[in-house]
Amino acid sequence: MERETYDWVRGLPKTDLHTHLDGSMRLATVTELAAALPEERQLPSGSDVGKMLTPPSRCSLETYLASFDITVAVLQSKSALERAAYELCEDVASEHVIYMEVRFAPLLHTEDGLSPREVVEAVLRGLARGESSFPLRTGVILCAMRNEPSERSLEVAQLAAQFRNKGVIAFDLAGPEREHPPYLHRTAIEFARDADVHLTIHAGEGCCPEQIREAIDLGAERIGHGVYLFRDANTEARVQREGIPLECCPTSNLQISGLMNDYADHPLKRYLDRGIRVTVNTDNRLMSRTTCSHEIAHVVDAFHLADEDVCRILTEGARSAFATAQLKAQLVRSIEDACNASPGVRS
Repeated sequence: MERETYDWVRGLPKTDLHTHLDGSMRLATVTELAAALPEERQLPSGSDVGKMLTPPSRCSLETYLASFDITVAVLQSKSALERAAYELCEDVASEHVIYMEVRFAPLLHTEDGLSPREVVEAVLRGLARGESSFPLRTGVILCAMRNEPSERSLEVAQLAAQFRNKGVIAFDLAGPEREHPPYLHRTAIEFARDADVHLTIHAGEGCCPEQIREAIDLGAERIGHGVYLFRDANTEARVQREGIPLECCPTSNLQISGLMNDYADHPLKRYLDRGIRVTVNTDNRLMSRTTCSHEIAHVVDAFHLADEDVCRILTEGARSAFATAQLKAQLVRSIEDACNASPGVRS
């Protein structure tokens, strides 16, 4: 990555529409919280937490997700959840992210007796503190796990409906794709849609382009990742025609997809060239050792993007947000003003 590119991108206002709370903690915070776990849940003596939280540079989605066992284990109290949310706000604000949508699976954080409502409330408190401290706006996306029973996903959808207009903006399906297609959670998805909760679904991340089509059929307004979209020409054309944004996360896509050897192999340039709405996001700042600025800078250098293409990606992030029309207009204006005022790297 060229330093000049990174410095330019870092100075521009940005959005991050796809960031997992439990995948974006500070390593120091995870280490501290892990040390305070009850004895029966302590990590083995001498464990290298940093190594345990760093998946291989190339691995399956299932292997990548195993790293979350540790972060989920330490996020079982109100204080830990609120702290993680606040610290994430501080971290993203330091690189000029002005809007962030944070997602997590609330039912995974109830092992020590918290109710799902208490989990959501704790995260919302942390984000509210972040908004009051930094020039940042946020929203919450609640995730159901596609490898869990449909009754659990319905519970998450109901929770999202309860917190609609109180900070929760969308419902998501996450987790391993193989053998867990979205239609298994149709009841939860339809409940969320009927409650006017926005819908995004992880699909085509590490396999299964047919799941992208299925997610759209079920009403997904955005697609999480969509790496494998190019392997289904009809669905690719439909995504372009219907203006469905992709939440691309280049570094984790490079780790997980099995399609790429470097950033230049990412199909997002193909999608850009075909007029598909592409957003660039972090996914998991901790597991992928990345930031929003690094993600965009990698893309800029890999494809030698013109400055106007970069600003197109940034403004697309704002236009694709699950935010009010007024807030989206403000975000777009801030990004366009900054782009117009910046000479860029290829001007």
